[in-house]
Amino acid sequence: MKSPFTGGKVILEKELRTHEFRGSNIEIMHHYYRCQDTGEFFSDTRLDELNLNQLHNRYREKESIPYKDEIIQYRSQYGIPATKMSLILGLGVNMYGKYEAGEIPNISNGRMIRSICSNPDIFRHFFLCNSSKFDEKEKTSILKKIDAAIEKKESLTDEAYKEYAALGHVSRGEFTGYVKPDLNKARQMVLFFASQLEPFVTKMNKLLFYADFFHYKNTGYAISGISYKAITNGPVPQHYAGLIDNTSDIVDRKDEFYPNDITGERLIARADFDALFFTKDEINTLMTVASRFKKTTTKEIVALSHEENAWIKNIENHNMISYLDAFTLKAI
Repeated sequence: MKSPFTGGKVILEKELRTHEFRGSNIEIMHHYYRCQDTGEFFSDTRLDELNLNQLHNRYREKESIPYKDEIIQYRSQYGIPATKMSLILGLGVNMYGKYEAGEIPNISNGRMIRSICSNPDIFRHFFLCNSSKFDEKEKTSILKKIDAAIEKKESLTDEAYKEYAALGHVSRGEFTGYVKPDLNKARQMVLFFASQLEPFVTKMNKLLFYADFFHYKNTGYAISGISYKAITNGPVPQHYAGLIDNTSDIVDRKDEFYPNDITGERLIARADFDALFFTKDEINTLMTVASRFKKTTTKEIVALSHEENAWIKNIENHNMISYLDAFTLKAI
């Protein structure tokens, strides 16, 4: 990056800054460039997106407004067109589609969508109260889809438990990097690092931490949605043992023995990594982290993690680590 004013060097600056958004005061880590020659400030598309992602995510979190992909998921579980969802909820005919495209609902609409649409039983009752807007054929078809969603929800209990046992927090926010925890992505991240580096379990935990937090640092979003906590050996996934256990079908554990009865478990890939779970930017993050720590020993990466503010400020009580601390990463 060169200065648009002089063509000289620029410095990336960041500071906590409060923005007013729709009447709410939202604090974010605001990023901008400073021209080293003139001292003038400027930004670019990447920093604008990073700042805006933070602002929108923290606003949605504060006001309990569902995220874009949640709004899409609510509708997709019923198989109902966006225009029909708008009609059921009493919105403008194209409004639900606009929310799916990224427009942020106002507070009342956002909370209504979350409270009604996220629960198929409640949505069924709400639909019946407003079914006069549909003819009998449409009513029967929609009820059939809603009932199918209710049946599916009841069968997901075991899957939801498995996801929590592996990932921790299931509701998104600052402890999930503002993405929905995704067990498939988390499993593939373990597989990726196992195939690239064959790390010990302790190092794997740090690689996952650095991948998720480095991606958040650059985009305002984590990759996997894993929740992390601070323990003696550094930052680790909240349920790291459950996560590693969940990958037993794609990653082997190999015990290695050292003097003084010291043992370690090395993780070795037994399947092919599936890049289709990730975006191009996410793949670049994984590759960057693998390259950065390829020659770093387990002891060294633990020491590096102990220098991170994310660990230092949380280790005393073994607290959960906020992704907001990603902006202070030092090792990468």
